[in-house]
Amino acid sequence: MEGKGFLVMKTKRAAKGLALALLLGLCLWMTGCYIPPDQITDDTQDLTVGSSNLPFQTLAPTATASPTATPAQNTQSTAGVNVGDVTGSAQPTVTVDWNAGWGPTDSGAATTPPSSNATVAVVTSAPTNTPKPTATPTPTSSSLRNGSTGTAVKTLQQRLKELGYYSGSVDGKFGDGTEQAVIAFQRTNGLDADGVAGTRTITKLYSDNAVPASSSSSSGSGSTGSNTVTATPKPNATATPRPTATPDLSKDIYLQQGSTGKNVRTLQNRLIELGWMDGTADGTFGGATEAAVIAFQKKTSGLWDDGVAGPDTLKALYSDSAAKSSSPVSSIGETLENGSEGDAVRALQKRLKKLGYLNGSVDGSFGPSTLSAVIAFQEKNGLTADGKAGTATLNALYSSSAISASGSSSGGSSGSSSGNSSTTTVTLQEGDTGEAVKKLQQQLKTLGYYSGSVDGTYGSGTVAAVENFQRVNNLKVDGKAGPATQSKLYGTSAAANTYTTLREYDEGSSVTELQYALYELGYFDGPIDGVYGATTKDAVRAFQINNNLKVDGIAGSSTLQVVYSSTAVSATADNTEFTTLRAGDKGDKVVQLQDQLSKLGYMVTTATGVYDDLTVSAVAVFQSRNGLTSDGVAGPDTQRVLYSDNAVKYQ
Repeated sequence: MEGKGFLVMKTKRAAKGLALALLLGLCLWMTGCYIPPDQITDDTQDLTVGSSNLPFQTLAPTATASPTATPAQNTQSTAGVNVGDVTGSAQPTVTVDWNAGWGPTDSGAATTPPSSNATVAVVTSAPTNTPKPTATPTPTSSSLRNGSTGTAVKTLQQRLKELGYYSGSVDGKFGDGTEQAVIAFQRTNGLDADGVAGTRTITKLYSDNAVPASSSSSSGSGSTGSNTVTATPKPNATATPRPTATPDLSKDIYLQQGSTGKNVRTLQNRLIELGWMDGTADGTFGGATEAAVIAFQKKTSGLWDDGVAGPDTLKALYSDSAAKSSSPVSSIGETLENGSEGDAVRALQKRLKKLGYLNGSVDGSFGPSTLSAVIAFQEKNGLTADGKAGTATLNALYSSSAISASGSSSGGSSGSSSGNSSTTTVTLQEGDTGEAVKKLQQQLKTLGYYSGSVDGTYGSGTVAAVENFQRVNNLKVDGKAGPATQSKLYGTSAAANTYTTLREYDEGSSVTELQYALYELGYFDGPIDGVYGATTKDAVRAFQINNNLKVDGIAGSSTLQVVYSSTAVSATADNTEFTTLRAGDKGDKVVQLQDQLSKLGYMVTTATGVYDDLTVSAVAVFQSRNGLTSDGVAGPDTQRVLYSDNAVKYQ
């Protein structure tokens, strides 16, 4: 029984398998996917398109006059050419047997095959060896300069990179690296090297004859080819190089200690080019820059060696006949320390020796004696005594206020003086009184700088008058009447104040010029029509606030001097400093504060210049309504909001 049962089970399993096989074959046959085995193995059968031996209906192809072969990557053609492996300019050919597969059409008429085999050219889509050139932007009136951002800057950086001037990141941010690359390109291509990519620079940069950084062609690398720049021979250099960057000297420019910005950077680049300075321009006029200017002035006849780069100095500096130096007198943007060597060290030693700190030789090698001298200088001048001559130490060392080993001021790097000497002239400053102050005030009044009382008291009005005099006469602006200031003031070459006070309702060319200046600084956005209206008055007030001047909306002598100076603070600058004002304070700044509070509706009384209880209350209310800590103290944050366009008015 067990054997019989096993046989029955085995028979059932075989039957099920056979049924499944038959069902699968039926499915394959019904879907047209099954080809009988005898057809697959019979090599004599005609299985071409159009034959009747295929298990499905086919259509014979229609012949065309010029059949085109479509290239396929890594596909073997009938001619045995692997199209995907074809490189270079060689084009493979494929021989096609046009007799195969020709038969009757749908209409029953037979087509006539070509009489012979045809040869078809295969065109591959391999990339060419020359990349797409950098897109050339259309020059516009807008210039790209330090601080610019966007696609146009990216395109500029890419082009400068192609020509070998720029090695930084193509990030669309116009920084110092991009500016230096533009300056280098401008120098090489005979343009004004001001670092601004204006219309002329852009046009030249993308032209076919743009001179690359190197006379030899530069090639990129990679399988797709290289960028090739055809070098144009550089013009023969003249004995004296063309000025590095000539600023607009149509308006008087005065650069001195404390000045910053583009004009200072341009000045430093020129001094470096002429050999008077070493290092990298940083745009800050410090002691090192002053020393270089003084050295240049001493070398150039007709200039006063005061370290101030005024119109006469700048004109000589940017001329083709500008005096050169074989070794720098100062260095900038670098740190000199034990082990350093070169001209910068030699200049450092020479200055330390002159100030009485160094007894050794000036050999250009920073050794133990130089290290000791630097430390001694740093200790005497209130600097970190680390023996390293960095920017702070070098600026102090080369400044006119550097304290010598004997404890006295160096009196400048020039070593000469004119007029009254420091031994016979007493420095006058705020708080002083007496006949000397009266004489000072009278002379300032005669020259048009002072309009107050000649009372012999050196107050804020006298300080402002002295500062204005110093600006106009190329002196260090500190409000103190020292030997140099008094020498100039009482001398025959003192420049008088030629500015006329402008106020609301005035009209004329002077107002137009003021509006233009305020527009360039970002304060004025009204029509430049020569009419001193409310918009001009507001612009003047905003300028006065940012430049720490008396805020009255009147363009007087003090305001105009700063407006037309190289140190004017623009509307976009974020370096306005405010002095904290609190109960009990007095003076012009309190008047300005009270005037602004009145303008916004928080005070109704006349400004007294005294920070009294009413002022405290007004400030506290203003702070409360403007989201500030309401303590009645006008600190920097409170004043920054108070003088801004976003200040909330009292309702």
